[in-house]
Amino acid sequence: MTKKPTEDGRLIQSVEKACQIVRALRELDGAGVTEIADQVNMSKGSAHTYLKTLQRNNIVTEIDGRYQLGLFLLELGEYVKHQNKAWQFAQEPLEEMAAETGELARLIVREQGYGVYLAKATGEHAIETTIRPGQREYLHYTSQGKAILAHMSEAEVRKVIDTHGLPKRTEKTITESAELFEELEEIRERGIAFSQSERTRGLRCVAAPIHAPNDTVVAAIGVCGPTSRMRGDRFREELPTLVRDKANVIEVNMQMDAD
Repeated sequence: MTKKPTEDGRLIQSVEKACQIVRALRELDGAGVTEIADQVNMSKGSAHTYLKTLQRNNIVTEIDGRYQLGLFLLELGEYVKHQNKAWQFAQEPLEEMAAETGELARLIVREQGYGVYLAKATGEHAIETTIRPGQREYLHYTSQGKAILAHMSEAEVRKVIDTHGLPKRTEKTITESAELFEELEEIRERGIAFSQSERTRGLRCVAAPIHAPNDTVVAAIGVCGPTSRMRGDRFREELPTLVRDKANVIEVNMQMDAD
């Protein structure tokens, strides 16, 4: 098989193309052979062969010439989620945090320089959100993401910036590395991260990191709500204390499970 060099070694091009097709089907919300061929820049014949191979392995399904992602991916996703230790021990703390605050509580895990939403719990007054489990976010513009970055080494953070950049989401998004490093230092000192309309206008969030038993930061939990309710002592004192306590419970349970 043809391979091409990358910074991390060598990649198998056929596997790379198959992954591109899977992503294209998600972006296009299903597609025919011609659409896929155009999207991933290959011939219709090759696209058809790839799609049939993916179909044979239950990765995609086909109805009347239109291909969509298959439910086997859901099975894989559920397996991956349940294997994650942070997810296993965050369920009860998230539900408690949502109930006690009335807001939206979320768990984000770290993966390949992104933050991946893995679980959420909604309180009585929680905002509506379109964010789905498995959705990836840049780390620099969410409170959970910044809580994770703050407890990574400087070299790791710089690699994330070099790889993904610091894209602007709102007028309050941090887009300069010097400003980001300054805030990460503040987060380490207080043990809590804040975001103020940096991803979504009018939304404020408070988050704390979650460390694995080997002290590597692997996730973060946080609570989010509208600026009208996330202000004053509640935003700066009450919620940070609650979020830190829940993160500590998760870390302790992870440690006991590892012993």
